Amino acid sequence: MAKVVAFLRAINLGGTRTIRMGSLRQLFESLGFSDVETFIASGNIVFRTRTKRTKVLERKIEKNLLEAFGFDVEVFVRTAAELVGIENNARLRRQI
Repeated sequence: MAKVVAFLRAINLGGTRTIRMGSLRQLFESLGFSDVETFIASGNIVFRTRTKRTKVLERKIEKNLLEAFGFDVEVFVRTAAELVGIENNARLRRQI
């Protein structure tokens, strides 16, 4: 199973668009994801899934967030490998 990170845009800011992390974790588990972990109240979720098709995951999560919480949340998903690549690229840029 692939390890991925979902980033939820603009939730839990200034008391608006609030989603409790326990509720978010339960939603992700109900979608069939495993090893679901949230990062404080940031809207960043690490989990395992059978698919690496990030666009499919994004649409699925957005749809279910709207149904569960009643507002649109923009989601982007990155694989662990993509995040490592981003970090390595940032290190190289700092060295230049």
